[in-house]
Amino acid sequence: MIPGRVPMLVVDSLDEVAEVAASFGDDVVLIFDVDNTLAPQGADPDELGVLVEAAIERFEHDPAVGRVIVMTNGHQRGLTDVISSGNKPFTTRRRLGLHDGSAPVLVVGDQVLTDGLLAWRLRGTFLHLVVDEGSEDAQQARMRSLGRVVKPFLFRPAVTEADG
Repeated sequence: MIPGRVPMLVVDSLDEVAEVAASFGDDVVLIFDVDNTLAPQGADPDELGVLVEAAIERFEHDPAVGRVIVMTNGHQRGLTDVISSGNKPFTTRRRLGLHDGSAPVLVVGDQVLTDGLLAWRLRGTFLHLVVDEGSEDAQQARMRSLGRVVKPFLFRPAVTEADG
């Protein structure tokens, strides 16, 4: 049996991510993608480090957030608080330390086929955030196109407080 669709919401900024997290109450688990979500695709290592560390710091101090996980399928690139070679979307709740499943999980990322599918597998909510679609290479653009095709089968619109 294939599980049903999970909520998806398109967000434009980390401020919106914070608003959505707050609407879930306390102890939200936030899982962030790095490239083209927290930092532009291909950002130089210094800029990348500053942006990722600032996001981690911000959300670790957010009262609604119980845990922040930052993942990339690529190499670590000097980032100490990031799970590199994250095996998205195939990583498991167990590997991420999400054993009991009681806390709401929000996966924030730019690609439906990796980040979105991870949210679907974890039965969480997918917050689709793309920092700079124009800087994508051909492979990323192809993944985005294919993601548009599978999106209706995996996701349903998220209902927020603003929606009622």
